[in-house]
Amino acid sequence: MYVSLRHGPGVGEYLKTKNPDVQVVLADPQGSVLYNHFTHGKLERSEGSSITEGIGQGRVTQNLNGAPVDRAILVLDSEAVAMTFYLLHEEGFFVGASSGLNVAAAVRVAKDMGPGHTVVTCLCDSGQRYYARLFNREWLKSKDLLDSIPEKYRDSLHC
Repeated sequence: MYVSLRHGPGVGEYLKTKNPDVQVVLADPQGSVLYNHFTHGKLERSEGSSITEGIGQGRVTQNLNGAPVDRAILVLDSEAVAMTFYLLHEEGFFVGASSGLNVAAAVRVAKDMGPGHTVVTCLCDSGQRYYARLFNREWLKSKDLLDSIPEKYRDSLHC
């Protein structure tokens, strides 16, 4: 089983007490230090910066000290945005980039693990607060992310 670690280690710690084979995976946006911290033991930012709000931090917070992270995945904004629009148009979930990031990482883990495994993640934000940015054609262009969205989904963008 894979468990996304986005908002603290509590769920991962609990699930590992029930099944030690549970794998806790941290999904981290570009420009954050957590991927390098958990993968390479270095407190260095990965390349770039992210559009995701409230994640992509420059430090290891107290709630992550000693977290049972088995693996960390770096997710590019282009992947998070593409997944956000997929979730909206194909699954009916109106979420923000943080949720898109989590699901993109979960899909990557599911492909790595193969059939017969359970993958769990969190849809942690609504798309409502991102309407003026993430769902805005001009804003996406300004961030060089418009091409991340398949053409068939672009009609839903405003301005």
